[in-house]
Amino acid sequence: MDTKLLEDALILLEEGSLTAAARRRNVTQPAFSRRIKTLEHWIGTDLLVRGANRVELSPGLAQSEQHIRALLAHLKQVQGQLKEPEAGTDILHVVTQHSLSVSAMPEIIRKANERESRWQVRLRTRNQDTAMSMFIRHEADVLIGYDYRALPLAPFDSSVSRDVWCRDAFVPVVGGDLRNELIDGNFLPRDTPRIRYPEESLFGQIVSHYHQDADRSLDGPVAVESTFSVGIAQLVLAGIGAAWVPHSLIHQEVISGDAVILSPEYGRIPMDITLYVHSANRRAVEFQKALSVRSLKLE
Repeated sequence: MDTKLLEDALILLEEGSLTAAARRRNVTQPAFSRRIKTLEHWIGTDLLVRGANRVELSPGLAQSEQHIRALLAHLKQVQGQLKEPEAGTDILHVVTQHSLSVSAMPEIIRKANERESRWQVRLRTRNQDTAMSMFIRHEADVLIGYDYRALPLAPFDSSVSRDVWCRDAFVPVVGGDLRNELIDGNFLPRDTPRIRYPEESLFGQIVSHYHQDADRSLDGPVAVESTFSVGIAQLVLAGIGAAWVPHSLIHQEVISGDAVILSPEYGRIPMDITLYVHSANRRAVEFQKALSVRSLKLE
């Protein structure tokens, strides 16, 4: 059987509707429905309750979620051993955001290698939502992501271990010619262009939540909108606009003077760079223990 059909079932559970699940799988809704029917035929029971005007998930599908995830994880482990018998399960699959692959991962891997023979890491970079989904589906051994302390933490149960690697913060910064236009105290002139994250993105939600109670905000005309914080940092350095950027991503440029952090009145958004591992995953837990010494705070 094609394991993608089991993945379809999990995505259907996560999305809650055929339309949303089909969109996530980049197929049409009728095509996705046919795939679910193929899975139902193989299992021998209905996964959907089909009414005259609506379709609902069967209770049995939700009750089987953890078994499906465990089966997929085991199949992927066997597949990896067959493809790479020399390495076996020694390859550590890590998923993280694009920005953290640049700012945090080099130091994390260096620190882990101080404690043990060198780790063989397979690094994947995704946006936060996709990275979280991959970790939940056991497609990654370790999830490394941002936690914003003012918002609820990821809703994992006791089977997942959470460990803060270091403190970080979003800081409002400018670069390029905009550095020369700052008013005394590092305030922005009126109508300074800004670079923003889409409101539906993780960073967009964090900035929006913070601005609800902030004394000052970046409220000039939008020059660029992007979810890619690494690219936003480069746009800032080119003087395209002011933006909120992770300190860990731009602190060297701040030290060199290529970027300037705005007045404290704009505030700082405290963040945690956090490691998540499945407690039953021996290699992932070993990796987590190898990082028991925290790096310096970047706030």
